[in-house]
Amino acid sequence: MTDTRARKAIGPDRPIYFDASDIDRVMAVVLALASEVASLRERLDTHERLAPDLIAQVEAYIPSPDALAAREAWRDAYIHRLFRVITEDVEALAPKPASPE
Repeated sequence: MTDTRARKAIGPDRPIYFDASDIDRVMAVVLALASEVASLRERLDTHERLAPDLIAQVEAYIPSPDALAAREAWRDAYIHRLFRVITEDVEALAPKPASPE
């Protein structure tokens, strides 16, 4: 089944992979996740190669309340970036408030 709805790119040059725009949104999220995982894996590999003796300390680390708060803030911003493609579409479809005359 082909999605025949008119498609409007919200962001500049948003790539189109499939006929169904919903699948394109999911694909954008998957690609964002894959990019993030690849980058994190490279950084982790670098850290483990530079400091192999610290691996046990990393495994035993218990973050402070400040570190937990910073991680939560980062995670919230990351989720916002990750699902940006979906939230932009939802916001674009929301009714606009009537302007006062």
